[in-house]
Amino acid sequence: MKELPDYFVQVPEAFALVEEDVYRCSGVLSREQIKYLDTLNLKTVLILSVEGPSRAFTQYIKAKGIRKTHLGMTRWQSNLGWKPVSEELIKEGLECILNSSTHPLLIVCSSGVRETGTLVGCLRRLQHWNFNSIVYEYRSFAGGKGKYAQELFIELFDVDLVTLPSSLPEWFAYEQKMWQHEQRERFAELHGQ
Repeated sequence: MKELPDYFVQVPEAFALVEEDVYRCSGVLSREQIKYLDTLNLKTVLILSVEGPSRAFTQYIKAKGIRKTHLGMTRWQSNLGWKPVSEELIKEGLECILNSSTHPLLIVCSSGVRETGTLVGCLRRLQHWNFNSIVYEYRSFAGGKGKYAQELFIELFDVDLVTLPSSLPEWFAYEQKMWQHEQRERFAELHGQ
């Protein structure tokens, strides 16, 4: 393959902004895609798959002084039954995302879909998104790689397992205040107050 000029960068596969300072992409990155990550000024890379990142990506993380959190390696479990991922992986991943001291943060897994899509779907549950909207977002990234078991896991995941860190990102704290305000208004409306 022809070598590209040094100034050429390429957006990673399945790349997207999840929320302010939280990004997602496939963990299989070319040299040009790794260069794109410089624009994000990452503080943390959250790896959800069992497989480690490529040598080039690992060297990049080390050279830039980025914190590598490899939950896929520490939280992988066999014999999960129907579950596509462990609850511990999702719980710890959400706690990492919701800790503003880890931002800017990049979430990766080998496909950019399976574990990452499940984690983002569970984040949307914590954000009180409508489930149809969660599934729509999941499927838009998954394409033909989506699995019904992952959608079911997102729907059934117990969000009460997640311990909210003390340093929540502003976007999440604001959404929680809005949600509480809406709930008080609904309660008052239902009870004629």
